[in-house]
Amino acid sequence: ALVALYRPGPMQHIGAYCRGKHDPSQVRYPHPDLAKILDETYGVICYQDQVLFVLQTFAGYELKDAEAIRKAMSKKVASLMQTEGEKFIAAARKKGYTKEEAEAVFTLIEPFAGYAFNKSHAACYGTIAYQTAYLKTNYPHEYMTAVLASAGTHERIAEAVAECVRLGITVLPPDVNRSTSGFQLEEHEGGLAIRFGLETVKNVGSGAAENVVRLREEDGPYASVEDFARRVDLKALNRRALESLIKAGALDAFGGRGTLLANVERIVSLAQREQRLKETGQSTMFDMFGDSVATPLPSLELIESEATKAEQLSWERELLGVYLSEHPFRSAAVTLSQHTTALVTELTAEMDGREVVIAGMVQAARP
Repeated sequence: ALVALYRPGPMQHIGAYCRGKHDPSQVRYPHPDLAKILDETYGVICYQDQVLFVLQTFAGYELKDAEAIRKAMSKKVASLMQTEGEKFIAAARKKGYTKEEAEAVFTLIEPFAGYAFNKSHAACYGTIAYQTAYLKTNYPHEYMTAVLASAGTHERIAEAVAECVRLGITVLPPDVNRSTSGFQLEEHEGGLAIRFGLETVKNVGSGAAENVVRLREEDGPYASVEDFARRVDLKALNRRALESLIKAGALDAFGGRGTLLANVERIVSLAQREQRLKETGQSTMFDMFGDSVATPLPSLELIESEATKAEQLSWERELLGVYLSEHPFRSAAVTLSQHTTALVTELTAEMDGREVVIAGMVQAARP
């Protein structure tokens, strides 16, 4: 019933439903003949099914005809509504109801025709609501991991991460030595945390992510940026994907984002050199005992370059959909709280008509 009531048609009668539920003496029926139909919902039309039964009871329609009329009413075409209203009133008067009674009932059911759920639909939604509420309450980390995995867009990922923050669940950035392709749970500081997957980074496709993960699983964690360059397949991980991984923080263990980004050319050149060696069979050599070992690679002399906090946050927002290392709004939150009356996440339909003061930030500008 709750699922069905929060629809534009029945929503205005939520108060009446609640009063009737808690005090049967408050139940009021539009007409005594509709008591049997509306008894389970305390005198309120809640489901589309009830609209059909009202049409059947009050105007003698067959259910198939009632459904056809309900569909016609749902289109909200004024001329069509007038025609159907006249038919209903005429049919109701034949059954002995007055014109006033028929008009009142038609006016009542009209808003529900296109803006209400049928009961079976609401029951399915209700069942899923109970199941997901149970899972979220008892297995919040696993549940939110699944939500993030199925989010799809960066906008929905941002919403899910915000909910993780509210629930006190730690969300970690992508990491070439820890991430899988998608979101996953991992042990973190004595508890559980959710780790961003490599594939969730913008510009990094499934092929690139799977290549990085597979090589790590086969030969162990990447020891350095040189080791990473030696092992990755540039056919799967191109320069753009590499830059995106660096900006998103997936290579933070190997150096600062600004420094790694400033040396992308050198990293790519090293990877290309290793790839040529592999293709010519020179990527390994034999020592005096006949064992095959990797050909030593020259170490990269990285040019130092520092990325500002603002730049890093901007990259995270662009490539992950969220600010992970820190929210730029946090530094201003304390001061702004003295001037605001609500957070955006606190705004609900129940606040309709109220005046509130909220704060926001400019994310982008153009001339």
